[in-house]
Amino acid sequence: MCDTVVVLPDASADSIVFFGKNSDRPPNEAQVVEYVPRKTHRNKEVKCTYMSIPQVEETFAMYISRPFWMWGAEMGANEKCVVIGNEAVFSKQEALETGLLGMDLLRLGLERGRTAEEALNIMVELLQKHGQGGACARDGALSY
Repeated sequence: MCDTVVVLPDASADSIVFFGKNSDRPPNEAQVVEYVPRKTHRNKEVKCTYMSIPQVEETFAMYISRPFWMWGAEMGANEKCVVIGNEAVFSKQEALETGLLGMDLLRLGLERGRTAEEALNIMVELLQKHGQGGACARDGALSY
């Protein structure tokens, strides 16, 4: 499992928020750290890791860290100061064969959310509509 830490302003010497997260991905899997600019979209769909879903008109700029083969992100921050980190949670509930990955939901939340609460609501709505599923490792050996 990943480890994530958040230090709130009351606990920091500079009265700012710190966010830190490690990744427990496979050791030889490269992470791409990239800046994705704010965009106005003409396409009606966005291609996530395993499926396409309706695209919104505009998405926010963000910095993300993601496995090189995946569309979604392990962690990131958008231009509205929304920060999200992925944590693998294993469930007894049967996963869909094809759906959105948790990391796809994370990226969609950052692209579309003006606040943390709005990003959460967007991710929950997309999860309810499209479901979660698919291999979370390139070799297909892991899903959560």
